[in-house]
Amino acid sequence: MPGKPLKVIQSGTLRRQLEEQISGEVRFDAVSRALYSTDASVYQMHPLGVVLAKSREDILRTVNLARAHSVSITARGGGTSQAGQAIGHGLQLDTSKYYNRILELNVPERWAIVEPGIVLDELNAQLKQHGLRFAPDISTASRATIGGMISNNSCGARSVMYGKTIDHVLELDVILSDGSQAHFRPLNRAELEAACQGDTLEATCYREVRRIALECAEEIERRYPKVVRRVGGYNLDEFVDESKPFNLSKIIVGSEGTLAMITAAKINLVPLPKEKAVLAIEFDELLDALAATPIILKHKPSAIEVMDRFILNHARENPAMDRMRRSILQTDDPGALLNVELYADRAEDLPPRLEAIERDLEPFKCVYRRLMPLPDQARVWSFREMSLGLSMAMKGDDKSLSFVEDTAVKPEVLRDYIDEFLAMIRRNGSVSGVYAHASVGCLHVRPVVNMKTEEGIAKFERIANGSAELVLKYGGALSGEHGDGLVRGWFMEKMFGPALYQAFRTVKHTFDPNGIFNPGKIVDCPSFTSNLRYGAGYNTPDPPTYFDYSEYGGFGRAVEMCSGVGACRKKLEGTMCPSYMATRDERDVTRGRANALRLAMTGKLAEAGLDDDGVLETLDLCLECRACKAECPVGVDVARFKSEFLAQHWRKHGIPLGKRVLGNVRGLSKIGSQFAPLANAMASSGFGRWMNEKLFGIDRRRVPPAWTSDTFERKFVRLKADTTDDSVVSGFSRTSVILFNDTFTNYNEPENGVAAAAVLEAAGASVQLLPHDCCGRPLISTGQLDAARKLAKKNADALYEAASRGEKILFLEPSCLSAVREDAPALLRGEEQRRARVVADACTLFEDYLERELAAGRLTLNLKAGPPTVVLHGHCHQKAMGLVASAKALLSRIPSCTVVDLDSGCCGMAGSFGYAKDHYEVSKQIGERRLLPAARALKPGELLAAAGTSCRHQVEHFAGAHAQHPAVILHSLID
Repeated sequence: MPGKPLKVIQSGTLRRQLEEQISGEVRFDAVSRALYSTDASVYQMHPLGVVLAKSREDILRTVNLARAHSVSITARGGGTSQAGQAIGHGLQLDTSKYYNRILELNVPERWAIVEPGIVLDELNAQLKQHGLRFAPDISTASRATIGGMISNNSCGARSVMYGKTIDHVLELDVILSDGSQAHFRPLNRAELEAACQGDTLEATCYREVRRIALECAEEIERRYPKVVRRVGGYNLDEFVDESKPFNLSKIIVGSEGTLAMITAAKINLVPLPKEKAVLAIEFDELLDALAATPIILKHKPSAIEVMDRFILNHARENPAMDRMRRSILQTDDPGALLNVELYADRAEDLPPRLEAIERDLEPFKCVYRRLMPLPDQARVWSFREMSLGLSMAMKGDDKSLSFVEDTAVKPEVLRDYIDEFLAMIRRNGSVSGVYAHASVGCLHVRPVVNMKTEEGIAKFERIANGSAELVLKYGGALSGEHGDGLVRGWFMEKMFGPALYQAFRTVKHTFDPNGIFNPGKIVDCPSFTSNLRYGAGYNTPDPPTYFDYSEYGGFGRAVEMCSGVGACRKKLEGTMCPSYMATRDERDVTRGRANALRLAMTGKLAEAGLDDDGVLETLDLCLECRACKAECPVGVDVARFKSEFLAQHWRKHGIPLGKRVLGNVRGLSKIGSQFAPLANAMASSGFGRWMNEKLFGIDRRRVPPAWTSDTFERKFVRLKADTTDDSVVSGFSRTSVILFNDTFTNYNEPENGVAAAAVLEAAGASVQLLPHDCCGRPLISTGQLDAARKLAKKNADALYEAASRGEKILFLEPSCLSAVREDAPALLRGEEQRRARVVADACTLFEDYLERELAAGRLTLNLKAGPPTVVLHGHCHQKAMGLVASAKALLSRIPSCTVVDLDSGCCGMAGSFGYAKDHYEVSKQIGERRLLPAARALKPGELLAAAGTSCRHQVEHFAGAHAQHPAVILHSLID
């Protein structure tokens, strides 16, 4: 029975009442509604408003107000759903920002009570010290919430061992659609009889679920797929066996928020494995990998995961992922990679089991490698988890889409099923990548479709229907773990038959007679070609730009690369996204920023247009750390998008004075250097800092870097004069290298340049400086791209001849390197761009160059023993370019020294970002995540190394600690 239609209301009244009654946040602005209009699916539905709940009372009051106004509610966690179940036209109720605690933990009995907004990885990080974890281990664990996993009945790679989320949910606290609260737990027969009594909604739900399950028992036995991985429909099969406890939690699991709002969950925990190993097997053909799966299953693995050539090759497009790919694979172009994991209580039990699998692989054409060290295993699983986004990393309008990616069959027929499935896709004029939980026959196939044309949507529809037919033929499930949502709810009656479909509708109407909770999912769904994010006739804007986006087909398509998988919402490791790690706000995450830009460009925001002030606010806390370019699976580069947006915005509104000053810091530093130390005294005085804040927006609590009149350029002249200029040292010719004399090295910290030059000379290189201008980073960061383009051409002209000769250009400041190596060529066109690329290819970081030359034996450096420990903080741009490892290796050459890679994320300063008054507190929050506590915890004799000048100033300002450039540390230890 369909729910009653929702009446149209003025949102102002509802908004006002929400703001009066709840302690959380209420947002009805156009940008916030836009940010919550999409998830990781192909769909888009603009909500009426967004509520970020802080408490159970907030959720209860939101439900009651929504009910009073006949407005629907869609619960949302990480927004990672691929079937469209996390979007809706009513209120979006987000629990991820605030409502995310562990309420109770019982280690001996292995259970916990948690709020629904807690993220899986963050839960497991807290459980690790107790040797426990929540078993389902999905690929989106870094951002998916427990509430979302319960609503979706999520599974993960190790479901062959641990089952699905439903197997680990013990009890649930929920709010029903009439505003009543219920506690669902296992009931014996007497307790069930008691629960069924009365005229409350809860009692009605108990009676109806029991009745429907018993009346439909034969149909359930006949129509429910006999596979491990089925999460479609409602879990009526859990209530057929009357000998089992009756637990209404089981019907809430997998219900996609259509039956009740979860406020707390009691979940089962499992022990962490004592020992484990991975066998990485490369096959020439995907079908051979799938044929081997049933044989491997006899050895009781904890997981068998497969990725095909299509997905493996897409990893080449992301530099960080390509490095990971090459470190894992033994052959250059395998047809499939099959990862087999084994658990054991004792390490000595693993080799015999691996040998047994290897013997069974002899009939197959494959190569394999045992991965016993935990870091090697972690690398494989990280690569597998990121394959979700990698499979969608396609430039242009044709995209590898998630809409038939979730079918499941018995592993014994998986090979034949995929063979036929891929043939069906080819018949429909498409291609696809495959990754799968092969151990349980759960298939992820992403056909390539252009959803902006009528032909593409027709193809989308044909493939979806063809998938449903094949699933029925093989006795499988249409959804093995990602749920029904908007994309599969349309097929429920076809999959389960009319009797069970009517039973599903009755369940929905019993729990939610007025259709308040997430309508249009599982039952009574709109056509699966409705509410598409793009759709026939969609035109991607292609405005004139400063940067070259031709490889994407224009700026609009570069922005559309964001598929919504939400990897940018991770908070425990890496750098992306530093502002989100501090604020936990969708507005401040890579996905949110890309969404806001996309919708603004297409005029879908109320304020409309690329110059929208709401978009400016959304981009404001982007630190331009470039981590998204490296850590996002599809390489979305929001830092560049922000610069582009700012340039367009300033063109219309004018460049603020503070931005002009910060963008032209080289000119300012030149003047400050000429009048140092008087200029320093004025700038650092209370009055000077007050003026900085009033005129330029620089927070008065910040002390600006001091200038020196004795610049590096002057010191270098004296250094070269004091150095014996031998062209041959110890029997080999000196290698000529160029130091890029960046602004801060020259005018603020010349000792870093002196140290670098001295170290290089001691190692056997001949160092020179060439005249050039600022790298352009300050101008790029502030959106002054006309001036940045002129600098890019000027530097390319100045450095081209040396670069053409093969001379290396070394940088001490990572952000300057990324400006010249990555941004400058993209700002230019034609012959100018070609010359800039030649220069870019010659550029690298001081640490990277020196480590490579030492490792190759072309340079030698004798160092004496130094500090026992060096704690290394990698600059964001250094990480984005993959250059931290070489810095660690170089510092590890110090005798008797342990180098600790802090993995501290962003320092929070990010050039001029942290100096801004509006950014001061966020800047501190970001640094306090890991870097600043580590700086305060340094023991006597330990050193903190940081290549970035911003990082060093941040540490000094907030932690009172001294960080040194690696060149300075090495210089002090030259033997």
